[in-house]
Amino acid sequence: MEDKLREIRNKLRLGMNGVTSASMREKGIVYKLNFGVSIPEIYKIAAGYEADATLASAMWKEDVRELKIMATMLQPVNSFTHEQAEKWMSEITYPEIAEQAARNLYAKLPEADEIATHFMYNRKDIYARAIAFLVFMYLFAAGSEIENSHIDAFWVESIRSLTSTSFAAGWFEKQAALKALKCYGRQSEEQARKVLLELAYLKESDVPELQEIYNDLKFEFEYYF
Repeated sequence: MEDKLREIRNKLRLGMNGVTSASMREKGIVYKLNFGVSIPEIYKIAAGYEADATLASAMWKEDVRELKIMATMLQPVNSFTHEQAEKWMSEITYPEIAEQAARNLYAKLPEADEIATHFMYNRKDIYARAIAFLVFMYLFAAGSEIENSHIDAFWVESIRSLTSTSFAAGWFEKQAALKALKCYGRQSEEQARKVLLELAYLKESDVPELQEIYNDLKFEFEYYF
C-alpha cells in the first residue's frame, strides 16, 4: 500500500503545476499538499490502478487535493456503505471535492437516488444538499431509473433551494440545484414546461438573481424544445 501511494505521489509530482496550486491558496483553498495537477491528468493517473477500497480509504485520509479526488475514483461502489457515504460527505471541505465525489462515486452507487434524497434533508453539513442535487443531475442525464418518491423529494427541495433568499442556501448549492433542474427538464418537453410553470412568478421578482434563474432555465429549454 505504501509503495502504491509513493508511486502515485511521484506521478503527481511530474504533473505538478505551481501556478495553479498558488492560485488556489490565494482563493482560500488550502491543503497540506496541493500539486495543482489538472483534473484530466488526475483521471489519467487513476486509470492506471484498479478499484481498491483500502487504497481509496488511505488516499481519502490524506489532506492532499489530488489523492482525495483519486479516492472518489478508486473506491469500489459495491462496497461503499451508507455509513461510509455519510462519513466521507461530512469530511468534504471544498466544492471541487464535492463535485468530484458526486460525479465519480455517489452518482454511481447502487442506491444513488436514495442516498441523494437522504442528503437533501441534511442541513448540518454544508455540501450535503449540493452533492444530492449533483447526484440527481447525473442520474437524470444518464436516464437512470429513479423512484418516484425520490423525484418528488428532489422537486420540492430543488425549488426550495433555488428560490431561497436566505444565506442558508449558498451559491454552490443553488448552482447544483439549477444544473439538476436543467437535466430534469431536458428529459421531456412536459417536464420542461412543468419547471417553467412552477417558477414563472420569478419573472416578476424584485430580486435580480431570481429573475436570472428563470431566464436561464427558459433559455435552456428553448434550445432543446
